[in-house]
Amino acid sequence: FRPKLIICGGSAYPRDWDYKRFRQVADKCGALLLCDMAHISGLVAAQEAADPFEYCDLVTTTTHKSLRGPRAGMIFYRKGPKPPKKG
Repeated sequence: FRPKLIICGGSAYPRDWDYKRFRQVADKCGALLLCDMAHISGLVAAQEAADPFEYCDLVTTTTHKSLRGPRAGMIFYRKGPKPPKKG
């Protein structure tokens, strides 16, 4: 089984996501890694939750949940190809 996209994130998971481990799995099967951080974006911004941006190819969030802004959404993505693997 070779998925093209692995999605991590959720609203009912009470612990930090292990983004580094998700990245390793995604790299092993050649998949992109997407994090939906809509429910924890305020915690990520306040540095109270793990930051997915170092590990994920795509990050999605909303502005009206824990960021407390107007109703909207944001999609962040890495521009260009992935950097070459080291070693």
